[in-house]
Amino acid sequence: MVYLPTYALLTLVVVAACLVEYSGARLLVSRPSSAQNRAALVSLSACAAALALFHGNLVITNLVVLSVGLFAGMFLSRAIGSAGALMALLVTAAIVDAVSSYAGPTRWIISQARNPHGVALIQFLALSLRLKGRLVGVIGVADLMFFTVCVTAMRRLGWPGPASLVIPLLGILTALAVGLVAGLTPALPFLAAAVILYARCAPVRR
Repeated sequence: MVYLPTYALLTLVVVAACLVEYSGARLLVSRPSSAQNRAALVSLSACAAALALFHGNLVITNLVVLSVGLFAGMFLSRAIGSAGALMALLVTAAIVDAVSSYAGPTRWIISQARNPHGVALIQFLALSLRLKGRLVGVIGVADLMFFTVCVTAMRRLGWPGPASLVIPLLGILTALAVGLVAGLTPALPFLAAAVILYARCAPVRR
């Protein structure tokens, strides 16, 4: 059974995480690649040092997940030169995510969440919360990475700024809603579907 307060909390966390990634991407995209590389090096080095000092701290691991999602997404988006390339990347990622969730590493990691080793692993792979004494992965680092790819590439390819945020976010939130009702649900197929449907309805205008 899905409780409204839990749904509201998880939705708030997902929206906040996506807004952090979007804001970080907007800040970085205006800077040259060399400056982006330096920012990534400094941020990830600081995260590594914090992890060494505060191993297993939930706040620190969440910052690591957000940082990795942001910078990996930014770097990957550099290779996206056309709408077709973005669509192809999203379709491939969606297929891999679906297979991993239902018969691969993602399913295994979630099944191990009941023991201490599984919990620690989830902390490094997903933005996490403690709910009723149990650690719950809310949104995966790969989901944040591809969200960042979408918001960065869509804006650069000529789609309106608001759409570059709202469309990928709707895909992520749809996956969250389905997951709360149906259980384990991969997010990337929903992200890909939202972006591709929008691209069909509103082609890039240069």
